Amino acid sequence: MLAQRAGQPEADKLAADQQITDRVLQSDAYRRASCIFTYVATPQEIDTCALIRQALADGKTICVPLCGAAGEMSARRIRSLDELRPGMRGILEPDDTAEEIAPASIDLIITPALACDRAGFRLGYGGGYYDRFFARTAAAAMALCAEVRLLDRLPREPHDRRCRWITTERRVLRTDEE
Repeated sequence: MLAQRAGQPEADKLAADQQITDRVLQSDAYRRASCIFTYVATPQEIDTCALIRQALADGKTICVPLCGAAGEMSARRIRSLDELRPGMRGILEPDDTAEEIAPASIDLIITPALACDRAGFRLGYGGGYYDRFFARTAAAAMALCAEVRLLDRLPREPHDRRCRWITTERRVLRTDEE
């Protein structure tokens, strides 16, 4: 999956990122959410900057991860992408003085995924940060995933939590419907 992602032409990636952003912004899940917890993408991931900018313009509360030393992350409110600085592994994150948002206040989690399966399970990057965060909230999760990496079934662990939606450049797949 990493090799497939790395081999994607830049123009194709940019087009897919824009299509995925458009699908998220048009989704009922986005429209209903007043507080959104979203990742800030690395250059290899599906970009979230346009999504964050639009959500802020729409008056939504936006929080992003601040990673801690013990493999935990907290949700920190931002009002602009300008508030972000390189943190752990060079990933942009807010300062530790940014307002912490309680997991119970979050309506929608937008999560990165290297790959997903049609049942809503995601393959992350092995750190377990999102799995530990998911355990602290009842918020519905939406994984952003390239269509080519949407598979029939992924390996699962007992602690893995299912995402309610998988958003690709072609569709928003609701995973809890037949």
